[in-house]
Formats: sequence, C-alpha cells, structure tokens
Amino acid sequence: MDFTPSPIKRKFIKDEAYDLISTKIISGELKPKTRIRINEMSEALGISRTPVREAILKLEDEGLILSKANRWTMVAPINVEETLNIYPIISSLEQLALKLGFSNIDDKMIKNLENINEKIKKIQSKKNHIKILELDQAFHKEIINLCDNREIESILYGLKRKVSRVDIYFFEDDCHKMSTFDEHAEIIKFLKERNLDKALIAIEKNWANTMSSLEDIDFPSEDLEDFS
Repeated sequence: MDFTPSPIKRKFIKDEAYDLISTKIISGELKPKTRIRINEMSEALGISRTPVREAILKLEDEGLILSKANRWTMVAPINVEETLNIYPIISSLEQLALKLGFSNIDDKMIKNLENINEKIKKIQSKKNHIKILELDQAFHKEIINLCDNREIESILYGLKRKVSRVDIYFFEDDCHKMSTFDEHAEIIKFLKERNLDKALIAIEKNWANTMSSLEDIDFPSEDLEDFS
C-alpha cells in the first residue's frame, strides 16, 4: 500500500493539557501541596477529564505530582535532597557537552552569551524571577548546543525540568542573581580565550555555588501527614 503520511501540525489535547499544568507547577502558580481535582481542572481548561487525567499521570511519573489512591492528588512538595543529587549530573553533562563541542565555539556564540548575560544584569532589579531563570537556561543552552548531541540535550532537558521549581525559588535571592552574572562573565572570558580547562572549572564552580546556596533557602515543608 502506498502511504505517504502528512506532518501532524496540531498537538494532542493531552499534550496541551500537560504543557499548561506543568508550566503552572514549575512557575509556582500551582504551589507545592496544592490539591488537584480532575473535574475542576478539566472545567477550567475547557476540555474533557480524559486528557487531564493522562497529563496528571505523566506529571506523576516525572515527580511533579503525587497521589494516594482514593484519597488525594496534589502538586508534589519540593524535594531539595533530590535536587542536590541532580545538580552534579547536570554540571557533569554540561562540561561533557563543552568538551565535545569545544571546536565549534565561534564569535557569534560568544556574542550570544554576552547578550544573554547583559540581559540578566539589566533585569535583575525587576524581581522577575522566571525571566531570570529563562535567561540563565538560555545561557547554558548555548553551551550545550555546541556538542550537537541530541542524547545529551534530551537528558539535560528532563533533568532541568525536575529542578526548575527549586531554581525559581533560588532566583528570588538578589545576591544570587548578581553572582550568576559574574560567574557567567567568567565562563565567557575563558571561552573567548579558548581555554577549555579553565572554562570547565568555571562551569563547575557556577553549579557548585548554586548547590551550596540551596541550604540557606526556606523551602515548603515536605511533611504530608497533615494532608487529607
């Protein structure tokens, strides 16, 4: 049978539901331990319960939602211990991406990094934590893209989604926003010099400082005993 499939241009409704709900969770609009009710959410989104239920199951697999059979479904509390276990993996993979793609560094890439970092500096006084996070992620994505390795990119995308909620709390701290700019500037300096060893150390330092600062942040409690 001669079958030539056409590109699918429209997302499935369940994917749209997943995108909307996950964005609300990661941004903090749906706060940790917020109860999720399928009926209410489907009405709010204007879709049937089935795609919402499928989206919830996917988010539960990712650890962004928790449920207890026949009792409750809720936004998962922030797990700082899990996040501290993930950050070293992200750091190592980003360093690997830089090693693999180091020969691909050019003036355009350096300029992109400088532009992104200048935007971070300008916006830091506006208290827009989500925008700061987006710019920080864009900065690191420029480095990751150097290696042109979809496996590394895919793994890092999933890991960074897991820690995004912690990152948003983290970027509420004005001191960190300034240190982020400075640490990025150091990375750019060594990339300009084409000094791989020092650039790798600067990336490791950037992530290590993020980890060490998490201990000073007051995250929501993970105690679920009072959730009924």
